[in-house]
This record gives sequence, C-alpha cells and structure tokens, in this order.
Amino acid sequence: MFKKLVLTLLAGISADEIFEQPEATGKCHAIAFSSGDEDAAYQAGVLKGITTNPKLSPSDYAYDSVSGVSGGALNAVLLSSFEKGQEQQAAERMEVFWKAATHSQLYKNWFGGIAKGLLFEGGLYNSAPMEDFLKSQFKGVQMHRNLDIGIVDVINGDYKDFSDLNITHGDNLIDALYASMSFAGFFPPAEVLGSAYFDGSAVWDIVIFSAINRCSDKGFKNEDIVVDVVLTSSANLKQVQAEDYTSVGMLFRYLEILSFYNSMDGLLKAQFAYKGVNFRYVISPSEGIPSSMYPLNLKEKDIDKAFSMGVSDANKAISDGSKTTWNNLVHYYSMKKSGDARILKHTYGSFCDAKENNEFEEYDIMKDDFMRKYTYKLT
Repeated sequence: MFKKLVLTLLAGISADEIFEQPEATGKCHAIAFSSGDEDAAYQAGVLKGITTNPKLSPSDYAYDSVSGVSGGALNAVLLSSFEKGQEQQAAERMEVFWKAATHSQLYKNWFGGIAKGLLFEGGLYNSAPMEDFLKSQFKGVQMHRNLDIGIVDVINGDYKDFSDLNITHGDNLIDALYASMSFAGFFPPAEVLGSAYFDGSAVWDIVIFSAINRCSDKGFKNEDIVVDVVLTSSANLKQVQAEDYTSVGMLFRYLEILSFYNSMDGLLKAQFAYKGVNFRYVISPSEGIPSSMYPLNLKEKDIDKAFSMGVSDANKAISDGSKTTWNNLVHYYSMKKSGDARILKHTYGSFCDAKENNEFEEYDIMKDDFMRKYTYKLT
C-alpha cells in the first residue's frame, strides 16, 4: 500500500483519486449475512447477483461494514479479505470455498460412534477435521473492511462480538471461525480463545446491529447508512414428513425452524430500532435450498443450485425494489407466524408471484395488530 501511494504521489495524482474512500459517496454501506452451514453458498450467489446487476454501480455495493453468524461469518470474513471494489471477486471466492467444503471431510465419528458423542462427548460428531480445513482455506487472510462476527461462550452464556480490531489473521482468526461452525448438539464446543464456544446462532441468527453500529462509529448519520441483509433458508420452510426423520434429522429440522423465526425477529427489531437507516435489500430464498438430514453434508451440485438461486433472487429483489421486497417478506412472515391457512401451499417465491397477481391483499405492518409490536407503536 505504501509503495502504491508513493508512486501515485510521484505521478501527481492524489491518493483519493486512486483509492475510493467511504466518505467520498457520503454513504456507509453494510451487509449482514445470516446463520447457516453449507447453505450459506446461497449468500455467495446473492453477492454475485448484486455485483453483476446492471442497475447497480460499484459504489452501490462497496461495503464498508460486514457481519455474519456461523456459515455467514465465514462469508463475512471472505468478503472482508478483499479490498473495496473487489466484491465480485469475493463472491467468486466464496463459491470456490463452499464447493471445496463438499469435497472435504469436515467431521468424523468418535471412536465408539454417535453413542459416545451422545453420552461422553460435547457433541454427536468429532469436528477436528473442520479446523484443519479452515486453516487451509484461510491461510494468510487479512481484513480490509470493518468486520463483526459473533460466537457464544458456553461457560457463561455470553454472546461474544469479535471484529477486525481483534481478529485479523492466523490462529486468532481460525479459532473464531472454528467456533462459528461449532453447531450445538452436533459438534462439541470449540475450546479456543481462552474458553469454549458454540456458533453465534445460539443467541442471534443475524447481527444487523453490529453492522450498522460500525457505520455509526465512523460518524455516519442513520440517513446515510445503507444496509443489505442476506438470509439462508429463513424465509422458506419446506414441509416434510416428520415420521421419516431420525433423531439427528429431527434436531436439524428443529434448528431450521428456529432459525426462520429468530432471523425475522432480529430483522424486524433492527428495522424499527434504527429510524432512518435504509434497509435496501432483504434477500431470502425463493425456494427451498438443498439440504441434508445431517450438517455439512451437501454435494457440489447442491452448492451450484444454492449459488444460482442466490444470483436469481438478488436480481429479482433489485428489479422489484427495496420497498416491495421488504413488504413481501414481512407479509409472508406474518402469515406464517399467525397460522394463516392460505400460506400453507406456498413457498416464499410462489407467494410473491401470487401477490403480484393480486391473490393476496396489500399489507401494512402498522395495521397488523399481530405484528405491530415490532414498530414500538402499540396504539
């Protein structure tokens, strides 16, 4: 960086003309990635869709602040490892990473099998291979943006917020990422950073607050903060035959359902807590992302499908506009949470299509007694 700056000055060109500064546009752009495992490949597709959409310019997605949880934390670190202006390359790197994960053994049985994990270990499976995989994938990585990822301390239950200020490279970074992929129940807590940790989704499925606060800390007013939110399977719960599930599969299903409601709860709280912040795009799967009855067990073809869906959903969200995208998602969530029978046959994507064809009424959260609590205006 110093060498580039010297050459720039010798050429008679100011450094600001070469390196885009966040303050130059007057806006601080943030992106928050929700929790997930290998389905976080969807988030990579969303970023690729955003960065290749002709309606947007590079300054629209030159993210200053990035946050993530579990699989989203890995994506957040990968994006933050690229300079501003290299968002498309970051999306491509994410895709390569998640494909590589499908060809790697990320965990193994204990000697003694699942029974030993259930009765004598901290998780059903031994996740030691995961740490080796992360070391190979994140070797030499450095942070170039504001970053926040969260993990949960098993000892005292506290949510620990780590950032680019205290997690930058080497073992320190690997430890935080290893903890971010330590899913409670499946894997034992990661004994790192002086304690034992599970992934952050044990408390928060998405950390929008942290992403926004990093912009506020840099002096940006709420009106000058632009936030994009990328979910995984949270907006679309597939109906399944529960009797076909084993105990492990049932646990995974429980976590999937919990993630849906926790993500939406966090999203709505952030929306109304930060008055004036532009929640530009909230992008979530239009159909079911490929999944498995076991964690981290997808095939490369599943990653391809998730990535392609992310690209497509991002383009549709941009085409529809932020207001329509936000309204549809909240309407869908409200109908799910209130048990409206009309939503049972719909995925999120088919619901949006049906609403566009006037099969559903217009929606206003301020007129929804069931949902208005999120607006802090109860009367």
